[in-house]
Amino acid sequence: MNKFSFLLAALCVSLNAQEAKPAESKAAPAPEIKLAGGAKADAKQNVYQKEVLTLKGVQEVSQFNRFFQIIKSQQEDLQRQQVFLENALTTPEKEARGHAIAAAQAKFKGDVESLMKIMNGAPVDRYQGMIPTKLLVASEISNEQLTKLSAEKDFKPENVLTLGEKKYHVRTTVTGQEESNNVMKVFRQIAEAKSRLQQSIESQPALTNEEDKANVEKDIKTLQDIIAKKIPEFAKLSGTEFSNDLLLQAAEAKVIIVITEEEKKALEAKAPAASDKK
Repeated sequence: MNKFSFLLAALCVSLNAQEAKPAESKAAPAPEIKLAGGAKADAKQNVYQKEVLTLKGVQEVSQFNRFFQIIKSQQEDLQRQQVFLENALTTPEKEARGHAIAAAQAKFKGDVESLMKIMNGAPVDRYQGMIPTKLLVASEISNEQLTKLSAEKDFKPENVLTLGEKKYHVRTTVTGQEESNNVMKVFRQIAEAKSRLQQSIESQPALTNEEDKANVEKDIKTLQDIIAKKIPEFAKLSGTEFSNDLLLQAAEAKVIIVITEEEKKALEAKAPAASDKK
């Protein structure tokens, strides 16, 4: 078992214990980005991206993303518990909530340290996201479709992707950061245009003003043109036809954090010169 897999397994045990407890489901905000010295990121301050880890395989990508979401949820829960403590009216209630916060803080601190080890020591609150370098383009399939597919002579089990209770058939694989980004970009453009087109069509029956009707008809034509142009572009970039049930799943990705200009200069100063690499 490699270092990454070992640390993931250890963190999985810790975080699964957290998940076993019922908790209020609510989207957690992204953590504040803090820079050197504990200062918050200034909008005027230049920040740069730095790769700290490469995730390989759908499982690693999915697990890392899930663990990070759980830690953000822990952070939000601590903030919520702090509000409850501040609003506590009696001494026993304050003491009970204080003990609960202390335990939650210890758990949170341990899980963050574990995630930092996975990220090769990079601070978790600097996390900016994942950049896919390998992308699976798949479509959802039913159990019946899977049975038929598996009976085919050229069937490959590795082309079936299971995510939760759903199964997907991998149509094609896109390799490369720029290539993956281009496919995702065009996919989003098609999805957004289709959504706006549906909204425009649904709004038509309620329109009574002739100018509004004309404007909506113009929007519909524009959106239809965008879709007609982007669908062939998607097919060319991805190697497969667009369909509404498509899933784009990262199979490899870079984990990115933000660094300050000072940190960037320090890293560049430590990097060996081109002549030293020969």
